[in-house]
Amino acid sequence: MIINSSTYRLLDGKTQMLEEKQDKKVRSRLEHTIKVADICKKTISKIYDLCSIPKISETEIFKLNKRKAELEAEIIGLAHDLGHTPFGHTAEGVVNRFMKSIDDKETITRILERRRKVFGETYEKEQGHIKGFCGRLSFEHNEQSAMEFYNIIEANHDEFDKINTKKIIDGILSHSISRVRKLPKDLVSQIARQADKVEYRNEDSDEVIRYMKFTDEEQDLLEYSKIPVEERISKIVNDMANEAIEKGEIPDDNDSLKQCKKLRRKYENIIYMLDVDGKRSLLTGENKEREQVIYEKLLQYYYIHPEKIPTKVLAYNNPINKEKENKRLLAFDRTNMQDITNVELAISYLNTYTNTKCMSQYIRLVKERVLKGEEYGIEPVTQTEIRLCKIRQIDEQLKKARGKDRHIGSGEAHTEEEYMGILMDKNQQFIENEITDEAKEVIAENRAKHQKENEEDELLWWMVKKADRERVQKFTKDLIESTPKRIEMKKDKELEL
Repeated sequence: MIINSSTYRLLDGKTQMLEEKQDKKVRSRLEHTIKVADICKKTISKIYDLCSIPKISETEIFKLNKRKAELEAEIIGLAHDLGHTPFGHTAEGVVNRFMKSIDDKETITRILERRRKVFGETYEKEQGHIKGFCGRLSFEHNEQSAMEFYNIIEANHDEFDKINTKKIIDGILSHSISRVRKLPKDLVSQIARQADKVEYRNEDSDEVIRYMKFTDEEQDLLEYSKIPVEERISKIVNDMANEAIEKGEIPDDNDSLKQCKKLRRKYENIIYMLDVDGKRSLLTGENKEREQVIYEKLLQYYYIHPEKIPTKVLAYNNPINKEKENKRLLAFDRTNMQDITNVELAISYLNTYTNTKCMSQYIRLVKERVLKGEEYGIEPVTQTEIRLCKIRQIDEQLKKARGKDRHIGSGEAHTEEEYMGILMDKNQQFIENEITDEAKEVIAENRAKHQKENEEDELLWWMVKKADRERVQKFTKDLIESTPKRIEMKKDKELEL
């Protein structure tokens, strides 16, 4: 039922890393998810093959246990990113800030009750949500993924009656190392946790390898990057299976992932680099700051106006099961969301949006604001909002770097301004020395594209202000024209009295 769900299918409209272009197909979250599930299943199969003893491996119990473990691992892999926002981790940070801004105690209590029901008491205690918790909540896609999977279970009880859904939810939650620091005890969950890293570290690097230069000291990494991705992943699967048998677990710092981890550190400098003006994602094509502001506006809009959220949306024919061609799939069904808060409602609804849908809805709501006035729609992105996002990006970069190389040269700590200058110099040197000429051309193209998008926002802003002025002028004109009539009416009433 996961692959039949629209939540799963819509991952095809959420890009994994690079931005979708008309002339080039890039990886989507759906492709990432399918491959993670495949790695999970292959790792389980390899472990059973290595443990195989002829007399035992032919028994039905052995075969049944193998199929069950493969199925559990595959389900976790398929469901682990169901809750991923459009625009990737860019929008995830927006939702996180949004959640932390909620201070209504009743809302927080209701959200915590639902979390305990879905995630379980143990997980909630690990997150600090003990009885009487009065702090602020936060957001991460692993939890939203577990919520989305829970919704699928609720709508399809019969399909999951023989599956340990609690174990699946625990596996989905534990795939995020930032949220679940400790290695999960269950081996299937460990495999899903590592399979996610195996896939994106190898496949993501393959997308951007043409943009990277390798130094003399990095020749081993260059040779590793030349190995076909499938061959790299196949070797890691074998290594993880052997590690699981030898150690009884697959730890986060396992040897099999060390080389692709080094490659990840190499290419993430390209993907997440901070330019001299504080702007990010120049290479990926994303206008990251603009996307953040747009997603935040959409989120706030539907939170304040839950009545604008349709009851059922995105219905279409079943894309997988042709026998159920007349059955409709729903990306969002409000009728199944009983006692849900406006916070969760807005987040769940926007989770049905693809990257493209976010942009088109942004334009539609700005036009609604132009046509109907300030009580409707949303206002367009401003350069001030983009600058504030840039400042936030710089602050995040500083926090990551602080404690690593903050003490430079004399050994004395620099001021933030001095350190920022050093950081920017480093990034500029990186652009000049560590990326290819093709990457520099792409950066130049994307700078121009970002500038055009920002100019379009300025045009939308001008349309809003023009419409507002016209409304004020019309109101003033009507008021002036109606004043003499109102004065005459007042005099007539006074005479009658």
